[in-house]
Amino acid sequence: MAETLDSALKERLRAVLDSRPVTEAQLRKLFEEGQACALILGGQLDKEERRLVRLASDPAAPLAEMADALRSVSELRPDLAELEGLLADLSTCARELRASWLAVGDPAR
Repeated sequence: MAETLDSALKERLRAVLDSRPVTEAQLRKLFEEGQACALILGGQLDKEERRLVRLASDPAAPLAEMADALRSVSELRPDLAELEGLLADLSTCARELRASWLAVGDPAR
């Protein structure tokens, strides 16, 4: 099975969330890539949902085409939700990492 863009990104997100050492620049880049991927997935989901609505309102629409649109929506929705969850976790992790970096550099602590 070919690896998709979002699956490769999710692997990298999980690696960071599993405490793989990361720099501030890597955190920022990963978060930006994640946001971009989420926008792409969201756009694909919106497109497929509109397609499904259009097909559902057309009595002459081929059933196979409706099934394809429904399958796409059913696959994209959980993918996007998972990616958004990983990005939320990354944001929390980034705050914790930054706080620990600041604490290490603060001689008063």
